Amino acid sequence: MRIPRIHSDAVNGATYDPDRRVLTIEFESGSVYEYLDVEPELYADLEAAQPHPWRVVGARVKEHDYRRLR
Repeated sequence: MRIPRIHSDAVNGATYDPDRRVLTIEFESGSVYEYLDVEPELYADLEAAQPHPWRVVGARVKEHDYRRLR
């Protein structure tokens, strides 16, 4: 899976599937997580918050259920 790049010190990339409402984030550590039932506005906020998206919206993302992919 190729995840589009985000310019951040904590996040390498992120993608959003609006049909499934799943936000996939690859962190600088190489870990990949899927966050479930994420509203599209949150992904838009994540993209707009560069260069520090995780600082801006990370707390909101972590409110969602998630699963670790790697």
